[in-house]
Amino acid sequence: MDFGNGVAAHRGNMSEFPENTFEAFESAIAMGCSWLELDIQSTSDGQLVVTHDADTYRVTGERSMVANTSYKALSGFNFGHYFNNGKQYRLPLLSEVLEMAKWSATCISIQPKQYGLVRKAYALVKAHNMTGRIGFNDVNCEYLIEAKTIDAKVPVFWDRPPHTDFDTDVQIARKFGFDTLMYEWPGITQQKIDTIKQYNMRFGACVVNEVSEMKKYLDMGVQHFYTDYPKQLLDLL
Repeated sequence: MDFGNGVAAHRGNMSEFPENTFEAFESAIAMGCSWLELDIQSTSDGQLVVTHDADTYRVTGERSMVANTSYKALSGFNFGHYFNNGKQYRLPLLSEVLEMAKWSATCISIQPKQYGLVRKAYALVKAHNMTGRIGFNDVNCEYLIEAKTIDAKVPVFWDRPPHTDFDTDVQIARKFGFDTLMYEWPGITQQKIDTIKQYNMRFGACVVNEVSEMKKYLDMGVQHFYTDYPKQLLDLL
């Protein structure tokens, strides 16, 4: 897969629009991000929806657990409530975002927020003829191993805390054919970057929002970024 410019809009362009909304994704696609990074959960009636938190309160102001609520009920919430701009933002279905991105050059990195979603998400991706345009990311390597078991060619991005055991990370990533290791920015060193590249894997940084840090990591050879401010990063490329 061509990973493009390596700019992954974290939950869409959430610097200008509410996270994980159609508007945030449309903006990131329009500005030329190579990737959308988004989160999925399953509703009580089995719909795969795009939202980060298990509890809707932070983004909607409504107290409800996604897994225990129907898609119809969730569709009545304003998923941009916290933006406080008076607009209504609807909860996207994963299928709708796939269809949106299908007609662009932007790929989608899917982060499952519950167990049992990888296979279901991949089936949906296949139904939308998007198998060459998606990847999976998460801290939990079990999700990524499952994705590679389903399709060895699907890119996976392993999200790593800053102080994890790097040698163990490398061993696991090599064993299961992971494509990219994404480190939280406090844990990034030149030695880690060079080591990952030595094993023909890609090195990523998450979540990088300061322009000075973007410049620093670009100079160090970081190839993939999660950022809430994709416009600033694109301006540096």
